[in-house]
Amino acid sequence: MQKWWRSLSFALIAVVVVFFAACGGDNGSSSDTESVYESLSDLPKCTRAKDGQVLSVQGKNYVCAFGEWLPDEPEFDSSSDEPESSSSEEESSSSEEIESSSEEESSSSEKPESSSEEESSSSEDSSDSEESSSSEESSSGIDDSEYNSENNTLTDLRDGKVYATTTIEINDDERGIAYSQVWMAENLNYRYLQPTGTLDSSSFCYDNNPAYCSMYGRLYLWSAAIDSAGVWDENGSGCGLGKICQPTNPVRGVCPKGWHLPNVDEVKALFVAVDGTITTYVRQNEAGKKLKSKAIYNAKETPYGWKNYETWKGNGTDDYSFAALPAGRRQCDRYSNPTNEYYNKDSVAEFWSASQYIEDKIDQAFKYTFTNKNSEAHTDYSDKDNGFPIRCIMD
Repeated sequence: MQKWWRSLSFALIAVVVVFFAACGGDNGSSSDTESVYESLSDLPKCTRAKDGQVLSVQGKNYVCAFGEWLPDEPEFDSSSDEPESSSSEEESSSSEEIESSSEEESSSSEKPESSSEEESSSSEDSSDSEESSSSEESSSGIDDSEYNSENNTLTDLRDGKVYATTTIEINDDERGIAYSQVWMAENLNYRYLQPTGTLDSSSFCYDNNPAYCSMYGRLYLWSAAIDSAGVWDENGSGCGLGKICQPTNPVRGVCPKGWHLPNVDEVKALFVAVDGTITTYVRQNEAGKKLKSKAIYNAKETPYGWKNYETWKGNGTDDYSFAALPAGRRQCDRYSNPTNEYYNKDSVAEFWSASQYIEDKIDQAFKYTFTNKNSEAHTDYSDKDNGFPIRCIMD
């Protein structure tokens, strides 16, 4: 009887660990009894206490860093088979949200990427997650940026990363269009490590592989994209999952100083300007073709870029050096499949905007989408706890 009860207990514990580790629902830590695991889902939760710990999954080592189990020797996935979402507009919701707190950590001399915490929408006591995540030390460590208009570059002095930029200027008297704006021509790759009620971080690398962060930038929860914790700016503070609010524009969010996360109207203005024929935003347009990167995915030669869809060329003409790339998404679907999934890399590019969807949809926000199936670029919406890349626009 005692042996039967012990076996049943272990089975129940295994089920609970797998479920909560998948969507980040366990705030606690557990001791490791084995050093070799059968799958990533079997690994214990990567907490700050486990930073630097290395565990093996079927002979491959993974290190705990920044709240994620990352490959000890990151490699690109050269597989040409990529699952695709059945719909870019049917999303799920969960309880991930940036936490905020009025307390400021003053004991550290390093400037944290996240210095305050927003109240968790979780019913659990947030005292367990009030530790602030500190950022990777940068070359200068100051909250500022440098824009070079001659070289079309933006340097984020928080971590020293340099991004390509593009100036899109269109004057079309016939259509009554006068558009001039500077956009980032790469996805942001800033490590926003503010914890949530259920996660140690709120930005991620695709497939937990740092190599994809270098190529496609990070995937952010909406609450991280708008900086709902108010780390860098107050205009998006307090907005997030389960809350009805319209951020005050411009929303800097997690963008470098002097730049901001575009709202849905700024995105639509871009699409109208580059389309060349329309005067107001419509979903069916040619903006996608003109803003997508020319890069075509090739597993052996070019392990990034757009895959072709049947007879349709998936890439674009990149007329304005915007170079939109299909970074994919991170999704946690608690209703049908409670596991964090990464998909749509090489076929879909989705970016967060700073706009809440509509007032009665407290868990959804606007995003904008490019796909390898057509030439359009359109706005739609997604649950705020999904992870997408962002592009910043100059103030």
